[in-house]
Amino acid sequence: MGRHLVFLEQREGRLKDASLDLLSRVREMAGLRGEGPIAAVLAGPVDEGMLPAAAGTLYHAADPSLGLYGREPYAALVEEAVRREGAAEVYFAEGALSADLAPLLSVRLRAALLGGCGGPDGCLRPVYSGAALAGFRPDAEIRIHSVASSAGRQERGGGEPMRVVELPVSAGADPGPVLRELVMRVGLADVGEARVVVAGGRGVGGAEGFRLLEELASLLGGAVGASRAAVDLGWRPHAEQVGQTGRSVSADLYIACGVSGAVQHLAGIARAGTVVAINTDPHAPIFAVADYGFVADLHTALPAFIEAVRELRK
Repeated sequence: MGRHLVFLEQREGRLKDASLDLLSRVREMAGLRGEGPIAAVLAGPVDEGMLPAAAGTLYHAADPSLGLYGREPYAALVEEAVRREGAAEVYFAEGALSADLAPLLSVRLRAALLGGCGGPDGCLRPVYSGAALAGFRPDAEIRIHSVASSAGRQERGGGEPMRVVELPVSAGADPGPVLRELVMRVGLADVGEARVVVAGGRGVGGAEGFRLLEELASLLGGAVGASRAAVDLGWRPHAEQVGQTGRSVSADLYIACGVSGAVQHLAGIARAGTVVAINTDPHAPIFAVADYGFVADLHTALPAFIEAVRELRK
């Protein structure tokens, strides 16, 4: 038994990169502390080759009925894994699922909930619109961490074999009937998990202008993001909004096109790696945090950039 338990999220039988990255980071942290092997819990069937080797013990309920997320059965399964493992630290990759499931578990387990953490070691998160980092570590028997993705390493298979403990479906509550399933196919990566994000703001000029951003994001294997202004104008969905009231990104490369750089937006990219800004206003706040800045019309700059990427790939 160990202190650390990581929830692994799957979608259509494939483990999400954010969960695999988190598993790797928790394993590394536990190793440095000398706290032994870690554990993971997984609900729903996955391809056998997708199972990671980073966990000492994997608690797995593989019944197909758990393929779709249900808060009651998932909460019951995590509770059972916590009980069996005797875990004191429970980790979720930040996202829509953790936003729903983690608070419920914190009540049921009487656990402290740490949201928006930059890493698994305690909780560091941006405050004052990203101007500073604050540390939180409440004195509680169980702590639940919601950790932002670092878009870093992911582990699948290989390494030391896991001890798989099968959890019966009866360990979870009845998920109830599925009345309707809506599947959205977007063809691009999730903005919160992508290693490359191409984001647009009011300066894009309209919904049609985002086609250039989509083309570049597709070439780079990334995702499209948007400022709050672009979302409020109806140009992009809220799921793509980057900032304090949207998604936090940890991309290796963040390309801001026509984004002025309001403090709320900058808070959402505080963990990004290299930031590239394209804006016609040389005094736009985004340039203060950009590693590379181009004072240019994005409608002229992006086609040239796209062509250069295509040439490099020939």
